[in-house]
Amino acid sequence: MVPWRSLGFLCALALVGALGGCSSSGGSSTGSTAAGGSRFYHSYPGQQATGLRIGGPDCQALAATLEKQVGVAVRRSSDPTPPNSHCQLQRRGVHVSISLDAAYRARERYEYRMEEQVQFNAAYPGKVPQAVSGVGDRGAHDHYASWIPAYNTLYAVRGNRWLTLAYSVAGKTRPQRLAGATALARLAFKLTARQPKPAAPPASASPARR
Repeated sequence: MVPWRSLGFLCALALVGALGGCSSSGGSSTGSTAAGGSRFYHSYPGQQATGLRIGGPDCQALAATLEKQVGVAVRRSSDPTPPNSHCQLQRRGVHVSISLDAAYRARERYEYRMEEQVQFNAAYPGKVPQAVSGVGDRGAHDHYASWIPAYNTLYAVRGNRWLTLAYSVAGKTRPQRLAGATALARLAFKLTARQPKPAAPPASASPARR
């Protein structure tokens, strides 16, 4: 793990509130509009809201994975309503919360959130985001996925999906909590990668014979 230290990120932090943009080989820190009118952010298609969500079956699959990690059954509750859906997994000594933000400009909100963490917590290493590989989108220094040890929370983005996963399990070391959160985050991104299929309309009744 490495802290956020990409050139693009440092430029963005230094120029907070400035009108000019800042770019590097790792990508721009601001959005742009292509000639055709489509919005782009860090070379990804625009940040429109989607119907992607953590559904009931997704929460059940996440619960099954957590139960394998902790060795006990957990209670689950969920709200599958997009664009802000979530799944809560709990029992005594275990509290895991997985939230998915698929609203407009979710990706940009993640960037700002991490920048603020660095800006206001430089004196507190445990509150400074640490990059995690293999979870978010690929990018310089893996800064599309960030673990904040003091919060036991993993933040990550893929496309315009911002996933926040708080992982609190009694008796687990910090490296173990990070490993558990990473596995759940990867699964959550996989489960929510496709738009849910609409329910099939009810079959029309056959006309009665006379």
